[in-house]
Amino acid sequence: MQLKKMKCSTQRAENGQVALDILKNAMPGQFDLILMDLRMPVMDGLEATKLIRQELKMTDIPILALTGEKRDDIQSECEGIGFTDFFSKPLPKTKLDVMIQKYKALRDGVETS
Repeated sequence: MQLKKMKCSTQRAENGQVALDILKNAMPGQFDLILMDLRMPVMDGLEATKLIRQELKMTDIPILALTGEKRDDIQSECEGIGFTDFFSKPLPKTKLDVMIQKYKALRDGVETS
């Protein structure tokens, strides 16, 4: 996976419910960023993100939507739910690199251009 090549430690959740369970049991600050696919079995990324924001009260962690959907309104729907950013798949490696660096810099309090 591209993230491991970038020396990011990762934890994979095969669906939104598993992601919620992982986050419920996480230590504070354990995760810096969530890449959330919108379409998954059991619980999709839209519902999972809504619950992460509302029930788990995790409002500071960036959640980035990843989707192959072509609906015109999907990006505004994601913003309304609480996603921090939105990306269409496939996500080129260069764009992934830029995205990771942007959110790492924000976490570290460094301004990016």
